[in-house]
Amino acid sequence: MSLFRLVDDGGSSVVERLHRAILAACAMFAVFLWVTSFAGAAAPSLIERLITAQVPLQSKTDPPVDAQALAEAIASVPKVSREWAALILTVAAHESALSARIARGEYRDFEGDSFRNRQGKVEHRAWGLWQAHKNHLNEAAWGSPELSVQTEEAARALRRAFYTCNGGGRAHDDWVRSTLSSYSGRRCDASWPGLEKRVATYEHVLRAL
Repeated sequence: MSLFRLVDDGGSSVVERLHRAILAACAMFAVFLWVTSFAGAAAPSLIERLITAQVPLQSKTDPPVDAQALAEAIASVPKVSREWAALILTVAAHESALSARIARGEYRDFEGDSFRNRQGKVEHRAWGLWQAHKNHLNEAAWGSPELSVQTEEAARALRRAFYTCNGGGRAHDDWVRSTLSSYSGRRCDASWPGLEKRVATYEHVLRAL
């Protein structure tokens, strides 16, 4: 049977039957659009979710870094997953509160793991949003104000911390805690002030992603 049943139904004119057919077709098309609008609606991308997740983590005293730029930098980390994106963002939040000033290296005397050199001048050991110390692995990039560079080096350092504590690259049940501990320069199984707060932040961010 035809979908619109364009047959004589008891005296209706051809024009009336055609009119009913057009209305039926329009109704079917409207239903089709309504259904596909839900089925085809794109879920928020990782970048969009990272932007939203930054809001409660941002400094209350300093202007934050550009959320879009940071989200894009994290999302561009090779083989990034929700878990790794959450970990990278968590560490930045706790180390710098995502402060744009800190990202630029504009420290106050007591910030950035400061110390006085032999001439009495204040210097700073830490760099960028993740407050990384200089070593032979990051010395070429250390000090850059570019978010993409800081993010790339932070992701590499966190990967190294992960592999230090998770043999063969197989994640243990406590891989987040052990990676955070190793990144901070402690033993994989260390317990230290601030660790549980970082884990709680990680879990919150992960849910947001």
